[in-house]
Amino acid sequence: MLRTFFIRHAEPDYANDTITATGREQAIALANKLTKIHIDFLFCSPLGRAKETAKPIAEKIGLKITILDWLCELNGNFGHEVWAWDVPGTEILATGVLPEMHNWHNLVPYGELMFPQWQTLAQKFDKLIAEFGYIRDGLRYRVTSPNEVTLAFVAHAGTILTLLSYLINFPLPLTYIHFSCDTSSVTELVWKKQGEYAVPRLVRLNDMSHWRP
Repeated sequence: MLRTFFIRHAEPDYANDTITATGREQAIALANKLTKIHIDFLFCSPLGRAKETAKPIAEKIGLKITILDWLCELNGNFGHEVWAWDVPGTEILATGVLPEMHNWHNLVPYGELMFPQWQTLAQKFDKLIAEFGYIRDGLRYRVTSPNEVTLAFVAHAGTILTLLSYLINFPLPLTYIHFSCDTSSVTELVWKKQGEYAVPRLVRLNDMSHWRP
């Protein structure tokens, strides 16, 4: 079985691309909790706020941090400091028509701006887990080597939610509207082999149980 943990960076100091004092407390609390889970590989965005979050995790569980450039925050800004994942759901759903997987990329602001990034992120992720024996085949993953492996990714809200949209086949606008990704939160998906294939199953979303300020 393949397990994947998607961790958003702790409370950020965006101006200095690091984390705040509270963020450091969040990162340490999360690292302490993750010691109870066997993690095989720890991947991280190249941005400072992600690396500062990953550092105590790596120290606690004894892993090196592998930087993946494609885990960097996506460009969701379509003007006037409005980010695609922060557009109010009340505006998007005002038409009464739900976006679907086959047409969400036609919607503003998601299509021209986010669809190419969605595709690239999906391709990069699939290439990575193919190395562990999980090969994308249509809407499923063909399991060529059923490794028992756990991967952790420290990244950003936009990146995590966009990847989640792809993995659970859920329209990107609805993913942004209905799912939360708070600072230092954990989202987990598992790939459990069924016959020759597996599909990712969401088992934990925006888990903040390590943090009780």
